[in-house]
Amino acid sequence: MSVPYRITIRVSEDLINQLQEIVEKNQYSSISEAIRLAISEFITRNRTNATSKVDLKLPRNIYTELEEEVNKGDAISVSDLIRFILREYAKGKTKN
Repeated sequence: MSVPYRITIRVSEDLINQLQEIVEKNQYSSISEAIRLAISEFITRNRTNATSKVDLKLPRNIYTELEEEVNKGDAISVSDLIRFILREYAKGKTKN
């Protein structure tokens, strides 16, 4: 991919080591690729017309329980089930 602009930043040794670990763990081609993806996500999240998005980290056992519900046919996907649960939670909060 040809990119016509270069941004130079300074980071600590600790930060660069953490970035390198993430690149290796997640099989990005380089730190630059990971940073480009991070910038794209940042722009998407911060655009005035972007929809709200929530990053959710679940304990593995909870995620497994959600997968079991999906396998039983109670939802199309784990994401769909989480959206349903959050919608129901929000409805309950607005009734009070």
